[in-house]
Amino acid sequence: MRAGEARFETAERRIHAGPGALFLISLDDDFRGSITNYDGLLMALPRRSFAGVAEQLGELSNVLLSGNLIELLTDYLDRLETRLILMSPEELRQAGRATAQMIAACIQLSSDRLEQARGAIESVLFERARLYIETHLGDFDLTPDRVAQKLKISRSNLYRAFESVGGVAGYIMRKRLHAAYAELVGSPDRQVQEVAYRHGFKLASDFTRAFRREFGVSPREMREHARRTSSAS
Repeated sequence: MRAGEARFETAERRIHAGPGALFLISLDDDFRGSITNYDGLLMALPRRSFAGVAEQLGELSNVLLSGNLIELLTDYLDRLETRLILMSPEELRQAGRATAQMIAACIQLSSDRLEQARGAIESVLFERARLYIETHLGDFDLTPDRVAQKLKISRSNLYRAFESVGGVAGYIMRKRLHAAYAELVGSPDRQVQEVAYRHGFKLASDFTRAFRREFGVSPREMREHARRTSSAS
């Protein structure tokens, strides 16, 4: 960017860019944004030009890039623009290949910056996914793939965000079981199969096995204990 301001938002990140900023946007991903009094240099390159670092480029999409090599890249792109009109078709092809290599070399070392920000990014992803999961606990088809699809985030980013809590599938299972536990204790007259169904289990047998693994007792035993406790009080 040379002047003005730009705001871009994807499912995972937001940026607010001003003059001097350099950033990547993947045209393969959904994004939205706005620009005001914008002046800048826009370069579009095919993904196949970055076969060796395509994954890193995806990780750095919609991130403000910085560092000495990024400043070097900015200077290079400015000079390239002034020379394009003088180049022959063959020189343009060679310049395109050289530019892709230059970008790849500068961006790879910038991944350190993304690593520093990864914790904050994963915290945002975790919170968004947590809210979606807790709102849809009773859905039979609530799976990690569905969460990633609905939130428009990659499965790898979703899995990383839930790595510290034992994974997405395990988190969904524990949330369902603890919600069912609370219902069995709070409403001990309800049938086990009804409780299982309400919390995303199609089969009572699957629910019973998972419940016993989590709490060490069966749902019926937990319900009977809640009944006796309620009667005693």
